[in-house]
Amino acid sequence: MSDRIESIRQMLADSGDDIFLIYSLGMELASAGRWEEAAAEFRRCVELDENYLAAYAEGGKALRAAGQIEQAREMFTAGIEKAAAQGESHTRDYLMSQLEGLGG
Repeated sequence: MSDRIESIRQMLADSGDDIFLIYSLGMELASAGRWEEAAAEFRRCVELDENYLAAYAEGGKALRAAGQIEQAREMFTAGIEKAAAQGESHTRDYLMSQLEGLGG
């Protein structure tokens, strides 16, 4: 796992802000249980492209796993708004279910 993380980091060092590589790094970090680092990479995706819907879903899940429930709520809510604006009802519904799963 660590080898893949380092490989992606090296590719990013060579290529700059490649959003797919950043997202991939976030996924690898999440798979390794490194939730806060993963969330930071998903936030970076959103900063580069506010319409990158998958980053809201994975970022919210990483934040939830890190125990950052309010930040997860904010990430899911922002993703719901972006998905609705794009007419992505399936993604919107998925994000809504994730938000509802947070309780409160």
